Amino acid sequence: MFQQYIAIAIFAAVYVLIIIGRTRRYHIPIWVSMLIGAFLMIAFQVIGLEAAFKSINLDVIGFLFGMFSIVTALDKSGVLRLVALKMLSRANNLDYLLMVIVVGMGLLSAFLVNDTTALLGIPLIVYISKQVGIRPLVLLSALAFGISVGSTMTPIGNPQNLLIAIQSGISLPFTTFIIHLTIPTLINLFLTYFILRMYFKKDIVLLDKKRHSEGINSHSIIATSLNNEDMSSSSLIIENPHLAKISSIILLLTIAGFIFSEFLHFLHIVNVGLSIIALFGAAMLYLLSGNDRKDILRRVDYSVLIFFAAMFVVTTALWSSGAIAMLTSHIPTPDPNNIVQSNAIISAISILLSQILSNVPFVALYNLVMLNNGFGGNMHISQWVMLASASTIAGNLTLLGAASNIIIIDVAESKNVKAFTFVEFFKIGVLVTLANIGIYFVFITYL
Repeated sequence: MFQQYIAIAIFAAVYVLIIIGRTRRYHIPIWVSMLIGAFLMIAFQVIGLEAAFKSINLDVIGFLFGMFSIVTALDKSGVLRLVALKMLSRANNLDYLLMVIVVGMGLLSAFLVNDTTALLGIPLIVYISKQVGIRPLVLLSALAFGISVGSTMTPIGNPQNLLIAIQSGISLPFTTFIIHLTIPTLINLFLTYFILRMYFKKDIVLLDKKRHSEGINSHSIIATSLNNEDMSSSSLIIENPHLAKISSIILLLTIAGFIFSEFLHFLHIVNVGLSIIALFGAAMLYLLSGNDRKDILRRVDYSVLIFFAAMFVVTTALWSSGAIAMLTSHIPTPDPNNIVQSNAIISAISILLSQILSNVPFVALYNLVMLNNGFGGNMHISQWVMLASASTIAGNLTLLGAASNIIIIDVAESKNVKAFTFVEFFKIGVLVTLANIGIYFVFITYL
């Protein structure tokens, strides 16, 4: 019993550090906070050193390293920036620009991870906002909500989906996510666009009137500003054609590999995990990248890998100490034999607790709860997909629901641009979250 309270106290201390660390005064990286938590769990003997090392899921770490390597190469070569530029330059008016950001960036995040898409899109959107004369809040909100919704569609769109794909026991995770989530995700992307269009209607109408009175066409402003940026900044063109070519090919082959491996598994020929395929893709990249391999290795975001390793230690310590069982005894338990009841409970708990824990740590904990309550892989695909959807959409309710929201704020403020306040985000987020979760619940539960 005593260990339970120690585990809960350490867990609470970690999240106090995370909240404090998000302020400008202290600025403690989230991975440092989680690493401190892992150290305290071991130091206070909530979990042994050997058990702590065994708790680290190497499949997740390996997958993230492999995909981060490939995405880093795409970014270094200029491919990602060029793709984003091509999408945004097609906007012929402000309405269409808003749609391109929500839908286009959303679909991009489904295959490049939402945090990466956020980092990619922020500089361009800040620049366009200034050139067009619209509040950065409008377009940055579109980016934040779009990448959260879009990343729901695949197991590689965000970290929490990856955790579910690997830990749930679903035999064909990539195919399963695509089949169950493509249609509702596309509907939600366009629904989110319409909600934002209505919410920011005044901004768009006033700006259009101003442009019209000045004899300026919105399309020319957007296209010209991007073309000028393209010509004036070498970072927006393909500087390394060789790296661009091999990284693009490897990304496409890796995604194809995910699908093909599941086809082989379906035929009972061989079972190759997502992490093996991602690591193989990274290995090919490093083999063929020549003089760029050291720079790619250096640029990989190792802080995320440290965060996940530490998070596994913290969550396993919470589980083994009995702290999670004690806490979950006070909240409703989903019934594996009742899809409607279980999906409703999973949705509500995901949305609420993700605001306190953030969605990735929440899923890491709740996976254990579901497995302990008999939710086993292919027998309960609906509930696992519901957990992925609800925990991801939870990031659209408040700023604390997803790390990508904090990334947008931090990067925007580093460019002296105010993104959105907690209240501003919440006012839009309530509308977006309720609409999105309704669509996912209906499609996943009844269709």
